[in-house]
Amino acid sequence: MNRKVVIAALALMGPALFSVTGQQAPSAVFTAAQADAGRTAYENSCGRCHTYNLTGRKGEEGELPPLESLPEPFLKFIGPKQRVPPLVGKAFVTKYGEKSLADLITFFRGAADSTPVSVLHMSDDTLVNITAYILQSNGAKPGNQPLTGKTSTSFGSIFE
Repeated sequence: MNRKVVIAALALMGPALFSVTGQQAPSAVFTAAQADAGRTAYENSCGRCHTYNLTGRKGEEGELPPLESLPEPFLKFIGPKQRVPPLVGKAFVTKYGEKSLADLITFFRGAADSTPVSVLHMSDDTLVNITAYILQSNGAKPGNQPLTGKTSTSFGSIFE
């Protein structure tokens, strides 16, 4: 059988195969527009401490933005060990995997209100967008369904 025909047949049958086995790919829970807006908001807020690439601070040279560029409240918050936890990677997904996305957004709300970024008075929509960006940065794919502060999907389930 022609290889292209087999690939086309599998592509058409894929959804049917998943429904027969009872396994379905997790549905996307945010839009690309939300993740794009979240990236900009993240870089202007959370990214100052957690770094632009979301890997956190380990006190190493080359972390962006550079520590010396941060205002005093941020430096004081980061502290002398210069460590800030990552928002991407297996450890992050494992740590928060059981939480619903609504719970994760609430957690981020608490962080936004109790850290130096609190001076930015981030709206709930901004936090939702930042969460969408974090999801995307961890490998989740956007779709047509917008993320909301009430999305009950568990964080870890979108990576299964």
